[in-house]
Amino acid sequence: MKIKKDFIKGNKKIKIISNGGKPFPIPDSWQPVLSKCDMLVIIPDMHMYIYNSHLDNFKYGADAMLKFLNHLSTLKEEMELVDQTLRIYQLGDLYEQRFPGLHGPNATAIEIRMSHPDYDQIINSMNLMRTHFLYGNHDFELRHFPGFRFAALEGKVYIEHGFTPDSWQDFSNPIASLWEVGQFMFLTIREINDFFANLLVAADVIQKDEFYSWGVPSGKDPVYKYPSEKDYLKDYGHCLKYYSERMKKNSELKNNDTKITVIGHTHHPYIKTNVNNGKHIFIDAGAWTSGRSDFVVITNEELAICCYKR
Repeated sequence: MKIKKDFIKGNKKIKIISNGGKPFPIPDSWQPVLSKCDMLVIIPDMHMYIYNSHLDNFKYGADAMLKFLNHLSTLKEEMELVDQTLRIYQLGDLYEQRFPGLHGPNATAIEIRMSHPDYDQIINSMNLMRTHFLYGNHDFELRHFPGFRFAALEGKVYIEHGFTPDSWQDFSNPIASLWEVGQFMFLTIREINDFFANLLVAADVIQKDEFYSWGVPSGKDPVYKYPSEKDYLKDYGHCLKYYSERMKKNSELKNNDTKITVIGHTHHPYIKTNVNNGKHIFIDAGAWTSGRSDFVVITNEELAICCYKR
């Protein structure tokens, strides 16, 4: 299946941002890379938070997400009519549970989902399409819920949120030491952040629903640019190194034929197509938050990072 012909189908809101705007062809010797589906769509970090909070920046991309899910729903139905399967994954950090909750120290999935009709509709749409959910470091609590898992393998495509390469200093790896200490500090900072936001509202400096979150882009302005390889290697080269080495070691195992690894976590879309001398491909799916609206499409013939324009 071809991405432009069979996935985009003339939808002018969808733009390929990787590989100069062209799908990357999967080597013939690797095909098929998918075993139980014909097309794979992977949605990265969303960080949905309580809609009317100053800390929520997903709200600006919510309408685009609903339109994108409608595109997927129509495509899924069309493919089923000809016995083809579209499989959808959400890479984790679906919710932002590292921020203060309404009735407890941390926000809950229910509080976030029910904070706005659009948010509830997004989750309902994903569930109706039988989306597969992974958990990330910002919604790590979801590991206790049915249907959420750490990683997945779709044929020769390995999928994971992507926090495992991080060290304890990053305070973003739940399985690293000092995670709980780091999260306590992080939550305290956000509580102080929210306190000052309320003061600014009372002083008529900002509006009641205006975004105000320290160190986090508002997301009000869309971001469609594909960042440079230099920037990715500078900030997230450790991720590429970690997964490259893991794919190399896995290839030495007789029963493992993983060719492509897809992660999220960094919010920085990136593709490396010649990992380990062309034996593997590494994909960072980007994010659907902070103004970005990225996602990955993989068929047995092609792959690409795309964005959905508002």
